Amino acid sequence: MRGGWILALTLGATLGGPALTAAQSASVRIGVVSGPLGSFASTILTATRIPFEPITAKVPGDSLGRFGLVVIDNLYRLQDLNAPAFKSYVERGGVLVILNPKTDGFTKSWSPYEIFIGEFTLEAKIVQRKHPLFRGFPNDKLQDFADSNGPFVGNCSFTEPAPEWKVLARHAKKSKNAVIVEADYGKGHLLLACTRFDHYNAKPGPTRLGDNLFKYLIELAAARAG
Repeated sequence: MRGGWILALTLGATLGGPALTAAQSASVRIGVVSGPLGSFASTILTATRIPFEPITAKVPGDSLGRFGLVVIDNLYRLQDLNAPAFKSYVERGGVLVILNPKTDGFTKSWSPYEIFIGEFTLEAKIVQRKHPLFRGFPNDKLQDFADSNGPFVGNCSFTEPAPEWKVLARHAKKSKNAVIVEADYGKGHLLLACTRFDHYNAKPGPTRLGDNLFKYLIELAAARAG
C-alpha cells in the first residue's frame, strides 16, 4: 500500500535522555491526534508537563496552522482524517509526526514522496548513528520497544522509499525496509517511524529514542516558527 510522511514522538528526562528547557517546550504549540488504543505522545507529554491539545478527526484543515508540531499516534485510522489538509500543513511550514501507523488508510494521498508500507519490525538497526535521534545509544540496535508473544519494535516498516526520504533506521532482517525516515517538504518537515513506545520509561532504548525524538522535533518546529 502507498505510504505517507510520518513520524514518532515522545519525551522524558529519565535514563539519561536530554531534557527540554521550559522555553523550548513553551515556544511550540503541539496537537495530538489519537485513537481508541491511546496515545504514547499524550502519556509522555502529560508525564513531562509539556502542554498539548487533543485534535479530533473533525478538525478544520485551516486550523492546523496554529500548531508548530502535530502528532498522529498509535495505529490511528488515517482514512478518518483529511489527508490533503495535513499535507498542506507541512508544506506551509508545519512539523508532522505519525507514530506506528496503521496499514489501513495509509495511502498515496498522505505522501509527498513515494513510499510503501511493509511488514512488522521485530528489531531495527540504526543507519545514521550521528543523528540527534540516536544520541546516547551504545550500539546500533533498536529493540524491545513493546511485547506481544515476544519483544518487537513496531507494527510496520517502510519499503521502496523515494530518494527524498533520508533513512535513519532499517529493519534488522530485511535491510531494504526502513523503520524511521524523514524528509523536508515545502517549508515543513515530516518523519515516519514504525516504532511503538510501550516500554517507554521502562527500557533504555525506547526511553532514549523518545526523549531524543521529542527534543529534536520541538527544536525543528521552534526554528521554523522563528
